Formats: sequence, structure tokens, C-alpha cells
Amino acid sequence: MKLKVLGASGGIVGGGATTSFLLDSHILLDGGTGVGALSLEQMCAIDSLLLTHAHLDHIAGAALMLASTIDYRRVPLTIYAPESVIETLRAHLFNWKLWPDFAVLPSEETPVLRYQVIDEQAHFELAGMQVESIPLNHTIPSFAYILSKGDSSFCFCGDTATTETLWQRINQRGGVDQLFIELSYPESKAEIAAIAGHYDTASLAEDLKRLDGPLRLNLMHAKPGYETLLQQAVAQISGLEKLSVHHCNLGDSFEVL
Repeated sequence: MKLKVLGASGGIVGGGATTSFLLDSHILLDGGTGVGALSLEQMCAIDSLLLTHAHLDHIAGAALMLASTIDYRRVPLTIYAPESVIETLRAHLFNWKLWPDFAVLPSEETPVLRYQVIDEQAHFELAGMQVESIPLNHTIPSFAYILSKGDSSFCFCGDTATTETLWQRINQRGGVDQLFIELSYPESKAEIAAIAGHYDTASLAEDLKRLDGPLRLNLMHAKPGYETLLQQAVAQISGLEKLSVHHCNLGDSFEVL
């Protein structure tokens, strides 16, 4: 399976878009503004959204996509997420005030949006893959998902600051092949990073020491204006020799499963 970067920025900026990755042409991992780069036909083919959390930069593109595809969809978009995430969407986004409730449009019998509630630490199957959810540490409920098929696996993280559960679980299962995780700020912005529930270079470097084994580290969610500084800072971090480090860019494609 291929995983394509539609957006990996921590904010809107020319030449970039917010977090959204397309897996196997029909599954979104988060639904940020990067979804807007897809054609109408490509958007209609998406039937699943694995959502890490309900912040606007991770859901805005999917919300707009539903409005664009309502007359053309043959199957609804199913959002997979824990109850805390889905309740935020229902109460604050798809509520007829900020945006229409596509869970009852064009009718309650044939909606273009459905919700699939999962447990906060769940194991479930999606499109032939095994998926595990892991709580993270952010300003609102945020989650990581480990997706596996056969002997291959990768972990996709929502926004997070320093966390223990993620590293414990990765080590317990014997590792993953690839880890997609945020790095939003340089160390000089550690205070705002902590307040906003994000990693800076120092806090992420410290947490990465908890990993027992090697993997490919794919960094995303750099706040606009800090991209080059973050790449330079990461290149100078000692102890990352066991990791193959990559900074996600728009249009990147990864073999994951």
C-alpha cells in the first residue's frame, strides 16, 4: 500500500497544506486542507477517514469535501475515531451552524457521512488492516494509530506533546517500521509548544530515546516559517543514528504496508 502526503504542514502556507495523508486511494489519515488538491473523482473514491483529533487543521478539508461530493457519492464517508473526537464534530462542526450536518444529508436514510466510534485503546479491522488506537497528550483528545498488515506496520500520530503511552506501546509490540509524528517548533519556542500541546526539537529528541529499536522517522506538522530551522536542528541532534529521518513534504509517497 502507498501512503501519499496531501498536506503535512502545521498551518496554511503557499506550497503547503495542513495534515492529510491518502492511503491506498480511498482512506484518509486526517482530513486537513490537503484534501483540496484532489479531483472530484478522487474525493468521491474516499470512503474512510481515520481521524486523530478534531482540531480544524485536521478536519477542514474533509468537511469541505463532503459539500463538494454530496451529489456524486456512491458510498458515504465513514469517520473512525473515539467518542470524544466524534462528539466534538457533532457539537461544534457538523451542527447546522458552522457547517451542515452531513450525517442526515441528503437524507437520514442515505447520508454522505457516517460515524464509527472506536474505543480509546481499541483494536479493529479496516480494509484488511489491523488498526490500534493509542491516546496521546494534546490540548484536546488526540490519538495515534498503528496500522499493520502481515509483517509490515506503521504508526500515524495526531498532534501531541511529550507522552509515555505511545513509546511504551511501540516497544511492547516489538516496534513499527515507520513512525509519522509531529515536530511543530524549534527548541527556542518550547514554552508555546508546551502550552499548545506540541513537540519542539528538544522534547521530541528526549522522547525518541525511549525507542528500543530502529525505524524510519517521518516528521510532519512544522509550523510555517520554521521548516528550514527544524531540519537544521534535527540534523544536529545526536542519538538519531538508529533512525532514518525524513521531513514530510507535499506530494511525498511512502510504501507502508
